[in-house]
Amino acid sequence: MNETKYHYHYDQEADVLYVSFGRSEHVTGIELADNILLRLDTGKVGGTPPRAVGLTFVNFARMLAYHQGKPLTISLDVLRNLPDDLWQAVIAVMTSPPVSDFLAVGLSVLPQVPPLPELATV
Repeated sequence: MNETKYHYHYDQEADVLYVSFGRSEHVTGIELADNILLRLDTGKVGGTPPRAVGLTFVNFARMLAYHQGKPLTISLDVLRNLPDDLWQAVIAVMTSPPVSDFLAVGLSVLPQVPPLPELATV
């Protein structure tokens, strides 16, 4: 992992894990999946590059138990509706530390196969 110091807080009663990478006065929440929220400073206000402020994992213990050590795969289709500048900021922070120390972004290809013609019966 990166040398950055992370701060964790697990709320057992709510089953929520909070991971903090720092502070910001200008935070935008981006829902990556039903149970994963990225807290992001887009950098617009201060004219700085975008940076991750933290991650929130809802139903964390249940998520771990359900996946039993296997990677959790989520679709980032939800990001399609973001404005282009926000989409670029999210992708930039997700593919670099500290977020990439917790989440791995991958590429999946789902080929679109056209319908095949029906075979003629003799």
